[in-house]
Amino acid sequence: MVDAYYMTNEADYHDILKRGSIIPTNGWYGKRLFPEDFLAGDHQYVFLSVSERHVIYDEDGEEINFGVILDAEALTTEHNVLVVPDLLNEYRILLNQCATEVVQQNSALKNAPLIVRGVLGRTFKEPGVTETALLFRTRVSELQDTYRCRGEAALSRIQEASEPLELLIKVASLSTAS
Repeated sequence: MVDAYYMTNEADYHDILKRGSIIPTNGWYGKRLFPEDFLAGDHQYVFLSVSERHVIYDEDGEEINFGVILDAEALTTEHNVLVVPDLLNEYRILLNQCATEVVQQNSALKNAPLIVRGVLGRTFKEPGVTETALLFRTRVSELQDTYRCRGEAALSRIQEASEPLELLIKVASLSTAS
């Protein structure tokens, strides 16, 4: 199952029921993405968690009993969405490896963690930051290809999941689906 687990506004829930569809709201873009997601090109997707329903509590500690559950298998077969484990940690490891490699190739550079902070902060004027970002971008697609799947492989992964998974739905396909 896919759970829209961070929905905390009951009015939003009723709007979805009335409209009959879930669409990103204005101003959602980038709110739940990390800099590594943008660097890896994942800002073009909406992420849905494949998991058990999360429990949400209001400020008084009362359980909020509304939300939207979607069929992960139907989304995978009918809309050919990508199925993937969360790659944030792998992105971070790759970014650190790229910064270390750039430092090793340039004797004038000494501090890989500083370069990583520069990449994440988009301060491309700092030495080594541009080179590290470019190296990351050339290698990230190979990493993504290793973990992401569609079709039958995606269905198998969902059914046999021993790790948390995400469905990645292209934002452009959401606007044309209505």
